[in-house]
Amino acid sequence: MGTSKRQLGDVNINDQVLIARTDRPGTDHMQYVWVLVCARRLGTGALCSHRYGANGSDFHHRKCPACQGGAAGLSVEGLI
Repeated sequence: MGTSKRQLGDVNINDQVLIARTDRPGTDHMQYVWVLVCARRLGTGALCSHRYGANGSDFHHRKCPACQGGAAGLSVEGLI
């Protein structure tokens, strides 16, 4: 797995939290699947909490596919 300065618990500008880095190949060149969880507050005050995968190269600008209209996430089935 490549190196990154990102740490578990890092939050991007769209309130997406990095909760796991995996050895599963991603869909971008030389990338791996990272598991993200959405920490955005919904209108009810509850957290969205949607979990999904993303390429490590996408973390900094990812939006939640469930509540922010972001691109569909990569599968995290069997990872968490």
